[in-house]
Amino acid sequence: MQRKKMLIAGLAIALMVGLVSAAVITYFGQVKMTATVTQAVLLDGQDISGMPIEETATVAGGEFFLRPHWLKSQTSVPVELQFDTTFSPEGAGITVTYLKPVKYSYSKVWGPGLQVTVEDTGDWLKWTYVYAVNPTHTPKMTVAINYPNGFGITTFDDGQHDGWYYAPDGGSETKFAEYSGGTYEGWVVTSASGNVLTVEIKKTALPNEFKWHGYANYNGQQVWIEIDTNTWTPTGHATIFGPIGSPFTLNPGERLDFYIKYEFVLTISPGTYNIYSTVKPA
Repeated sequence: MQRKKMLIAGLAIALMVGLVSAAVITYFGQVKMTATVTQAVLLDGQDISGMPIEETATVAGGEFFLRPHWLKSQTSVPVELQFDTTFSPEGAGITVTYLKPVKYSYSKVWGPGLQVTVEDTGDWLKWTYVYAVNPTHTPKMTVAINYPNGFGITTFDDGQHDGWYYAPDGGSETKFAEYSGGTYEGWVVTSASGNVLTVEIKKTALPNEFKWHGYANYNGQQVWIEIDTNTWTPTGHATIFGPIGSPFTLNPGERLDFYIKYEFVLTISPGTYNIYSTVKPA
């Protein structure tokens, strides 16, 4: 009986030990973090959750055009990025470059008091000719880009042809406004008020680099501006877009305004081409 009691007591103790050992804890505490993550870099203010940015254009072989875009960093660390370009169908004959704007300015006095300036106003370049306060003749103004293969914006004041004209190389001049000024095709704006004449040209209608010259009649005298009259070569050199290296760095909070330039060779086959520009981590 004594042995039975000892056995029963031993079993009871073993059962109690077993019950105690089954009550161990599985962890010492817990933290739950719900993190909402935003995209580090936005393209034109959009992230990849939205619809792709789609653009269309009609262009002839031999021409080019630019489209403005921007990147914005939302992160606190520098980000290395690169551009990737793909085509569908194959983009033979198409060149795509990525450019950043370069500020261009110019100021010089020509003749006995004719002030000529060029200023970058953001999306436009603005040429301003300021004549004598009381000019003896109606002021004339011309701005020519890449003569003789480019174009000119000019005004006449001979009474019969009074007004502003667009003059492409090798083509006939097209009148688009009266002498007081106006617009041409949405990329040229002109004005004439008293002794101040201006020509504004949208930067996306201009090449990365170009040469320009001008003409004015200062009190009836011809004044050629930034041109070598011996060779009739423009000497005004302007750079308004520079290439973006790859890869490039976007600093914390930085915004980069850039342009995509599309160029098409003269002999490109007619058709519809899809051109994809992707901003990727380097």
